Amino acid sequence: MAKASSSRSASRTPSPDQKERLLVATERLLASQGLGNVSTRDIAREANVAEGALYHHYGDKAELILAVVLHQLGDFPEVLHSLPLQVGQNTVQKNLETVLESAFAFHHRITPLVCSLFSDQDLLVKVRGMMNERSMGPGRAAFAIAAYLRAEQQLGRVAASVAPETIAELMMAVSFNTAMCDQFFCGGSENKGKPRQRLREAVRALMTGLQPVNGADRAAGKGARK
Repeated sequence: MAKASSSRSASRTPSPDQKERLLVATERLLASQGLGNVSTRDIAREANVAEGALYHHYGDKAELILAVVLHQLGDFPEVLHSLPLQVGQNTVQKNLETVLESAFAFHHRITPLVCSLFSDQDLLVKVRGMMNERSMGPGRAAFAIAAYLRAEQQLGRVAASVAPETIAELMMAVSFNTAMCDQFFCGGSENKGKPRQRLREAVRALMTGLQPVNGADRAAGKGARK
């Protein structure tokens, strides 16, 4: 009898793969039905697990939503982390295009979720609080981009008069706005080439202000390295 009881207890123990199944199920339901129409019970049913398993792995719905956001990051963190290695390499325009395209891919995936959070203020407050506690948000991406631009200023490849933080924030704004417009007006089904073209045009526009005007910027960069 003890052995049978132990066996039943083990069968009720949440398995490791349930966490991934819950995450995938959540992404699938949010994409097809929207946050307002999805409950934790719906998610558990879609993942084919007991509802209690959801709370075992994620604690509450807010933690699950945050996990979805992190899962949707794609290669964006790696692109940002590699920026220091791109200083002085390729062209500034090419490097910024790579960052912006990666940011757009991430924003395009999470825009529907982020916007739908405003329909549930309690959940929004919880998710926002968790993100603040973990120092998550667009500020980290902007910081990495600004640091890259400052390094390029030292090399004279970016005008000394440019405010790196402002350019970084503009890039994130362009990315999110392009993603939101595509999702809202085109249902996310627009030809991928069109958003990409708009992103490249945005970088070209920014480069008008980023380009060193004359040799003074390059000289200033050399002087700063001495």
